[in-house]
Amino acid sequence: MVNRILESRGFGSQRINMYWLSGAESEKLVKSVEDALEKIKRAGPNPINTMDMKSIKKRRITTPVE
Repeated sequence: MVNRILESRGFGSQRINMYWLSGAESEKLVKSVEDALEKIKRAGPNPINTMDMKSIKKRRITTPVE
């Protein structure tokens, strides 16, 4: 659901990821952090930094209906 909201607002759904890890999975943690960092680099600059904040505050935020 979060992915759909981000996509509908023009942020791109690739900006959020979820990883399930156990405390005993240190190698998996390292790989997950590296994966997240690579995805952040590919996604590029945060679109909020390039938006006009006055126009954003005027928009009503809605969530998509399933």
